[in-house]
Amino acid sequence: MIIQHNLASMGAFRQSKITTTRKAKTSERLASGYRINRASDDAAGLSISEKMRVQIRGLAQANENIQDGINFVKVGEGGMQEVHSILQRIRELSVQAANDTNTLGDRTAIQLEIDALSVEINKIAYGTSFNGHRMLCEETAGGVAGGGGGMGSGSNADVSDALSKRATYGGSGKDYMSSAIHNPDGTIVFCGNTTSNDQDLDGIGSGTGIQSGWVTKVGTDGEVLWTKKVENGKETSFSSITATADGGYLAVGKSDGSPFLAKLDADGNTAWTYRFQCTGTDNNANNAYLMQDGSGHVFLSIQSFDGNGIKDGRGNPLGGSALGGRDAIMMVIDPSVNPNDDYDAFEKKAYRIGGGNNEQISRLYPTSDGGYIGGNYTTSSTITQSNNDGSSSKPPVEAIGNGSHSAFITKYDKNGDVEKVLLFGDDHAPGQYHNSGENINQIIETASGEYIVVGTAKITDTVGTDAPATDESRGDNIWVMKLDKNLTPIWSRSYGSSRDDAGSCVIETKNGFVIAGSVGTMDGDVTQKPGYSGNNAWVFMVDKDSGDIIWDEVHGGSGSDSFRFIFEGGNGDILLGGNSSSNDQDLADKNKGNADAWFLKLDGQTGGTAPPSGGGTGSGSSSVKNKLLHLQVGAYSWNSFQIGYADMRTSAVFGENTVLNVMSHSAAEEVISLCDEAISYVSKQRSRYGSYQNALEHLYDGNAITGENVSASDSRIADADMADEMVAFSRDKILEQVNSAVMAQANMTNQTVMQLLQG
Repeated sequence: MIIQHNLASMGAFRQSKITTTRKAKTSERLASGYRINRASDDAAGLSISEKMRVQIRGLAQANENIQDGINFVKVGEGGMQEVHSILQRIRELSVQAANDTNTLGDRTAIQLEIDALSVEINKIAYGTSFNGHRMLCEETAGGVAGGGGGMGSGSNADVSDALSKRATYGGSGKDYMSSAIHNPDGTIVFCGNTTSNDQDLDGIGSGTGIQSGWVTKVGTDGEVLWTKKVENGKETSFSSITATADGGYLAVGKSDGSPFLAKLDADGNTAWTYRFQCTGTDNNANNAYLMQDGSGHVFLSIQSFDGNGIKDGRGNPLGGSALGGRDAIMMVIDPSVNPNDDYDAFEKKAYRIGGGNNEQISRLYPTSDGGYIGGNYTTSSTITQSNNDGSSSKPPVEAIGNGSHSAFITKYDKNGDVEKVLLFGDDHAPGQYHNSGENINQIIETASGEYIVVGTAKITDTVGTDAPATDESRGDNIWVMKLDKNLTPIWSRSYGSSRDDAGSCVIETKNGFVIAGSVGTMDGDVTQKPGYSGNNAWVFMVDKDSGDIIWDEVHGGSGSDSFRFIFEGGNGDILLGGNSSSNDQDLADKNKGNADAWFLKLDGQTGGTAPPSGGGTGSGSSSVKNKLLHLQVGAYSWNSFQIGYADMRTSAVFGENTVLNVMSHSAAEEVISLCDEAISYVSKQRSRYGSYQNALEHLYDGNAITGENVSASDSRIADADMADEMVAFSRDKILEQVNSAVMAQANMTNQTVMQLLQG
């Protein structure tokens, strides 16, 4: 029997402390409802739970922001609704005034009402506001958005009008650039055609003056490294060029109306040329791209205008029998083989893609799955791949719209065979001339695996898979469409002026898609630039998610200027190339005579000024400048949504300095036309605001669902199971009582020592 160490009591005391600590934690969980109250409870679980709570609380606040945005849009759309009503009344009065049965007094009374209504339009534009933001007259609260000539949405600096490099190429003849490639070392090789024999082309070629194919390599600052003519004794031009596996280049185009190929080495020396024999004219080799399978082969598109007239090197119809009308011919060739020596080894595959009418595929670009995407236009509704071995197949075709002349977008697998076709287009409006419909100039794959299509069309803005509608009022516009991985449209937008515009090329940057081409005049979406006239080269950036213009710039001079290629250089520079006949403004003292190829480098690529797409009334007015309200619509920094301001002032609705005079029949008729244009303008802005509201409502619902699901996940990690905790609490309470009883009994045992001493 010992008394220095009461081991039984010590053990009971130790267990009692464990039980008490455990009971305290259980009590805390019961009181808080959480399983994890501090990091020691579950370190990994705490980390996961806190990240989920960040998302949950961020989504909750984002939905508050979205509701504010919806209210903002509703206020703006309500103001535009009243402007619509006023415009309808002005038009009604104008129709009344156009009747010569009215007396001078009648027309005077009508004119007074029209004048009063015009004043009301401006009152609505300036009086419609939400928390200080006057969304219908370009005014923001606190100067958040940039004004005319100021900083654009989300930008850190303006695009510099000071060009770091301006250069022209050619001579005193006509020199045109069609296409270009950007080499890994930063050099650029472009192709086209020329009639010059002097300046850059002095001593190059035979000097016959016949149009020749033209290939030039320039350095990172636009300096000429070499320039070459490719002559065939006939009118020759190149439409596309691609690098080959041996370090050389393959230029494709036409010569005397026949498809024409030229293989050049790394220094531009001609290795061989080949002209397909044909019976018709205007047949053209449109585009070529080095295949991604490492074979060194090239995927090539050719346009056949004459059915079975184009012959291969064996004398057979190239790509098999004609499908009807004009066909797109697709080929896989080996550029290391001279087709003049061994055509069988040169042609690896050839087939036709199209229908009973006309098709063209003018551009091909590689995709991340090893395949290719290309397209241009079609007038057929049924598409077939017809191989030169007599076999045929019908690829899946999705048709959106009912176009007599549709965009023809074709996805190919790594072997060059058709995977899927998208037809996108619309018939022209009844009674109106529809010239060219939808045409594609470039398709690229985005970093997220989607596609951006750039071309020219007469269609209005379209969202999702809605059928496109024709808009003849503004002529041809630059057309941009975003597709998902399955070639389903996400959005489709048109940009430009009241005259014919053309979209040529696009690149993706971290801030948006930068698109280049040409515009017929400076109104609509185009920021005016004093001293520039004629057809101007135009470059602009759009938001990746919405397609809204972020900034735009006009370049060129008083002649005809356009962009044909665009690349992203180092330090955020943008490299642009095209054609120009100007000798002033950006091209002052640069013109070499007549038309020249043109190289330009911009110092930066963010900021600038621009109106949102869809502006312009056809009356020479410039629509609202780029003012964007940014909404945080998600839990993370990249979850942003932009709402563009509208301009409902009479200067935008009717045009600057427009007078609404109905004091004669002819004057009243003109006001009727102005009202039609103004109603169309306001309708477009209202539709844009309606799409904002729909998109925000979908975002709200999506956030709510996401927040609910994330909350459920967080609950499984962090919440306490009250039933389990009560069982544990009851157990620990009993153990705590038992431990006290055991300690009491252990202490009683030592009392027997005193009995021994007393005995």
